[in-house]
Order: sequence, then structure tokens, then C-alpha cells
Amino acid sequence: MSTSLEEAIGLAPGERVLVYGIGNVGRQDDGIGVHLVERLEHHLGHVADDVSGAAGPAFESNYQLGIEDALLLSRFDVVLFLDASCDGVDAAPYTLRPVASANEIAFTTHAMGFSSVLSICEELYGCKPLAFLLAVRGYQWDIAEGLSPQGRINFDNAFESLAVMMQRHRRPEDARSRADG
Repeated sequence: MSTSLEEAIGLAPGERVLVYGIGNVGRQDDGIGVHLVERLEHHLGHVADDVSGAAGPAFESNYQLGIEDALLLSRFDVVLFLDASCDGVDAAPYTLRPVASANEIAFTTHAMGFSSVLSICEELYGCKPLAFLLAVRGYQWDIAEGLSPQGRINFDNAFESLAVMMQRHRRPEDARSRADG
């Protein structure tokens, strides 16, 4: 990417951020989003022990999104979904795109899309967090644990960019968010 994640997302001081990893860790690179959340949470957990009293982002991960995630999303100003992608052979290690609520709420008993969960969040709770999808390029999807060698490289690239952004976006515990007025 030519701009940093931090510049592309434009986090403002004091905003409440949720980092939400999606994927199946038993399907190789499909677990990239979940593994990123685990690594970020571990890494930033050590950073949060400093004397600044700053709070970092909140973390969540799951196999898939469900209707109950609308309530969770309603508590944040910015939501960053992390997921694996199989788009393009020569794709960048990761891509970032905004996610908007859908005009139509659609779901199955298996999963819900990002836009549908955002729509339910807006409909039921009157909240409309800014949302982005960081799609990390994966290569292998067989039933097995662990990332492919190429997927691991993209995972590491995404982690480094996310870690820098999250370390810089630390908020004082008493900071007010955009939603608080």
C-alpha cells in the first residue's frame, strides 16, 4: 500500500476502536484474521503495561460474524475487520477498504456479511461506526492448522503495519469519543 494504514483509516484521538478477526484456524490461511488478533492482543498487552495510563483497542475474533455482533459493534467508533482473502494471484500482501452498511440485511444460518451486521447495528442501536476491512492475501485453504509460507509473509507484513498504528493510537482512559459528543 502506498499510504500507511494509519493514514488510510484516519483514527482520531480518543476514538474507541474494535479490531475483529474473522476466520477458521483449522483451514490454513483462512485463520489469518484470528491469528492477527491473537498476536496483536499479546503484543499490545505488553505495551499497555507502560506508565502512560493509555488504553488501546479492544479485540474480538470468531469463526464468522453473527447477528449478536451488532451489539458489540455499537460500542465502538471505528471497527477494523481482519480477514483472509484469496483475491488475485499478484495481489498486495493486504488491502484495506471501507465497509458500509447494506441497503438490505441478509444472512443465513451459516454467516452474516460485514455490511449486514453494520446495518443491524444502525437499525437496532442507532450507531454507525466507521468500518474497514483489512483483507490479507492467503494461498492455502486445506484442512490443517498453521499458515502457508506465503500467507505467513503477508501475515507478518499486516501485523507490522497494524502494530505501528495501534501503538500510536493509544487513548487516555477518560478520553471522550466522537459518539460521546
